[in-house]
Amino acid sequence: MNRYNIPASITLAQGILESGNGESRLATQGNNHFGIKCHDNWNGKTIIEDDDEKGECFRKYSKATDSYRDHSLFLTERERYSFLFDHKKTDYRKWAQGLKEAGYATNPKYPSLLIDLIEKYDLSRFDKGEERVKNLFVAHSYGFPFLYGVGLNHIKTDKYFITAELNSSFIFSGVAVRGGLHLFNKMYGSLSVNGIYAMYTKDETQRFDFAVSPQLNYVLDTKNKTILISAGVLFPFKDIIKKKMIPTVSLTYLLL
Repeated sequence: MNRYNIPASITLAQGILESGNGESRLATQGNNHFGIKCHDNWNGKTIIEDDDEKGECFRKYSKATDSYRDHSLFLTERERYSFLFDHKKTDYRKWAQGLKEAGYATNPKYPSLLIDLIEKYDLSRFDKGEERVKNLFVAHSYGFPFLYGVGLNHIKTDKYFITAELNSSFIFSGVAVRGGLHLFNKMYGSLSVNGIYAMYTKDETQRFDFAVSPQLNYVLDTKNKTILISAGVLFPFKDIIKKKMIPTVSLTYLLL
């Protein structure tokens, strides 16, 4: 669940609902806790059960954990569920409604049934735990003028982020410490203090410089990763790189 950016509360509630508290025939004999049918791409074991039609084919698993993993893959690999991952992992209400809209279930009360289970058993506490775990990321960045960078990123969703990076290009390299504050939606404003080392200068005693860099940053949450999209300006204190102002753009991939 955590790995695939699916709210734990939604997965647990679906497992409880679809399996009848783990007591359905599909769950007890087939380890299928989510009622996932065979579909054309299933090559594993099967179990037959009546559903919308009599004698339908359902997936059969060796153990229950395989069912939970397959449920996560089922949601992440199908385009009709892709919009769900635009919602926050803590917004279980939107996820519940979205599952119905995407056609996961035909019961018009499906969203309210999930929400009732989540609130009855306080399953949302597991979503909050996931958010705490995923505050710290290893960061890989690509852009201009620094072609590649690595670092650490601490992000508190809708509040702030802090990054420490080591960046490089063919002409110069740099280190940066950046702090950003949430502005609105998924937009942040940030400022960094940079140290720049120029590899090629006429005066070899003037190869190091400091700089500041204001940026606008957008946090893009995808199915299984978070991307920080940034644009701004780099202001060197000296002229070792012969520029008073350098535009900056970057894509930073936040990895576990």
